[in-house]
Amino acid sequence: MKIGILGTGNIGKTLISRLSAAGHEVKAANSRGPETIGADVPASGGRAVTAAEAVVDVDAVILSLPFDRIPQVTPLIAP
Repeated sequence: MKIGILGTGNIGKTLISRLSAAGHEVKAANSRGPETIGADVPASGGRAVTAAEAVVDVDAVILSLPFDRIPQVTPLIAP
């Protein structure tokens, strides 16, 4: 399954690691851009991308971010 994860905090990183280990293709994004995502994300099997890229051509999108940030990403998911 192809999965996009928005949010690379503690919960997001755990999901990236576990889902990648289970054989899923995982794209991960944060609010600051892929260049700011730590090396632990690719090392655990995730691919650092922009938020717009994380929600394209995936079977599921997981929001791992504070509730007050959801309005900022809603246009990416449901334009």
